[in-house]
Amino acid sequence: MYVRVKDKTTKHQFDVPEGDPRIGTAFELLESARYPRARSPRPPKHHVPVKSARAAEQGSSDTSPASDSQTEAPAEAAETPESKPARANSRK
Repeated sequence: MYVRVKDKTTKHQFDVPEGDPRIGTAFELLESARYPRARSPRPPKHHVPVKSARAAEQGSSDTSPASDSQTEAPAEAAETPESKPARANSRK
């Protein structure tokens, strides 16, 4: 039989055989009511740290030069097509 555990370092959840010696040391046994013993292993749940992903997005959008070009894009969109030079591959 398999039981649901959580890796203490990575926070991933997965099933291991109930006699696994790592339960209690490297793995934390999860609630048996929510995750009852199973005959076959269930799909793992991978932990993705949300806090660091948000910090990376905020840090890159505040100081990057790409954010400056994004503010200029609406001004270019307001121009009429006649004011821009024709492209060689354009179709009419």
